[in-house]
Order: sequence, then structure tokens, then C-alpha cells
Amino acid sequence: MEWYLFALLAPAFWAMNNVFMKFLITNKFKSYYSTIATISSIDAIYALIIALLVPIKFSFPFTVIAVLAGLLPFTAFWFYSKAILTEEVSRVTTLFQLIPLFVMFLSVVFLNEVLEVQQYIGIGVVVLAATLISYRKSFGKTFSGAVKFMLPFSLLIATYTIVDKFLLESMQFWSVFFWNILGTFCGTLLLLSRPSLRRKWTTTVLSAGKKILFTAFVGEGLYITGTVCSLVALSLIEAPLASSFFALQPFYVFFYVLFLSLFLPSILKEEISKATFSLKIFAIALMLVGTWLII
Repeated sequence: MEWYLFALLAPAFWAMNNVFMKFLITNKFKSYYSTIATISSIDAIYALIIALLVPIKFSFPFTVIAVLAGLLPFTAFWFYSKAILTEEVSRVTTLFQLIPLFVMFLSVVFLNEVLEVQQYIGIGVVVLAATLISYRKSFGKTFSGAVKFMLPFSLLIATYTIVDKFLLESMQFWSVFFWNILGTFCGTLLLLSRPSLRRKWTTTVLSAGKKILFTAFVGEGLYITGTVCSLVALSLIEAPLASSFFALQPFYVFFYVLFLSLFLPSILKEEISKATFSLKIFAIALMLVGTWLII
């Protein structure tokens, strides 16, 4: 398969995971610590299953770097959980457009990838789309509170992307994936070393019920699938190019959320007034134009 097929599949699966996370964080877990401990534990189970199916190699110092890199999404998820409790999931994921912006600059510094003029124009269009989607007239012409959380989130994920691109030059993508997940899980174990957090997580898991845990397991399966697709794409093409495709995630989220709001509002309900609908369509159109210019 061509690289762009994997690059298009990654945000499609991540977008579905975003909808799952919005439901779980807002309605069930309502805590970063409980959520990250649950999903990283599930991710570790998936990683162990994969390790039984494909060979995972240890290569010093790259394995150590991959484990440490796994702490970046672990930290970034704190900012994401705060953002998703503040704002609609479709608005939050549109702010993922900031990630390619950071990837572009970091790739120049660390990967020596120089961009063309039209790509810099594309970055500007993408940032404009991300800013526009965060604008909330109903809040007295202020910007969404999610922005202050999504800026550090985007920088951390962009750094994670650059590190993984570096690692993929020396390691097979399955190995990078496994050691990344192990690093995230180590961060979770460090959190759970605190008795108060461990008790809180245990109480949350026991009270969640089998259906909620199954929902979390399915949601993380989607995340894992998207992550593997992203690593395959990164192993085949330059980081800025792959990242710009990953930025199509809001496009998928918009339609997932629209479907749920219209047909399954008991699961997820978001504002879909005519004005809001028009704003999101225009912002997504800008996003696509900016992504095209970047590519």
C-alpha cells in the first residue's frame, strides 16, 4: 500500500477514538489520572499481544529514546483531557491543526527538512482555520478556553512525532510502537505509586462496569490502529508531509459527531445550529486548503 493510504487511515481511527474519549472523560471517568491509568493499561495489553505476534527488537540507545518518548503523549494527554472537558470534541480536535505547524519548524531544526514558500503559506492557512474554529461569539467574543491547553499539547505531540521519525531511521515501526507504549505505561506506574491516586483509580474502575471498560478497550483499539498506521506512514515519508495528513482528523471528527448528534444524541450531543455548522464547514475547508498547500 502507498504511504498516503496509511496517512489517511491514521486520523480516521484517531477521530473515532476522540469521540470515545469525549464520552468516557465527560460522562464516566471525569479525571485525567483515572483516564490515563485506564487507557495506558489497555494500550499495554495491546502492545503485549502485538509483541507475541511480531518480533520486537532491543537496540541501544534507540530503545531507551523510544521509551522516554513514550512519556511525551503521557504528559500531553493531561492537556488534552483538560481541553476536552472545556470544549466540544469537534472544536478541540480542529486545534490539532497546530501540530503540523510545530512539526514543520522542528523538522527544519532537527531533521534538516527545508520547506517551500507555498508550504509556509499553507501553515498560515492552517493556523487561521484552527483560530477560527476556536472563536465563540456566545462567550462575549472570546476564544475557546481549550486553546491554552492545546498549545502545549500540540508542541508535545509534534516533538513526539519528530523523535519517532528519527527512531524509524534505525528501528522497525513495530519496535518503535512497543517501546513507546512501554514508556507511557511506565509513566502510569509512576502515577499509581501514589496511594491516593491508586485508590482513586481502583474505585473508578470498579464502579465503571464491564460495558464502560469494554467501551474503553474498543476505543483504545482504534487509537492503537491509528498509531500503527501513522508509524508506517512516517517510516515511508517525511515528517511534515505525514503530519499534514494526520491533521485531517477534525474532518473525520466533524462527521462522526454530526452523525451521533443527529441519530444517537444520548451518546454524544453537540451544538449543530446553522451558524455553528457553517463555521465548522468553512474552517474545515480552510484546513483542507492549507493542508493541500503544505503537501
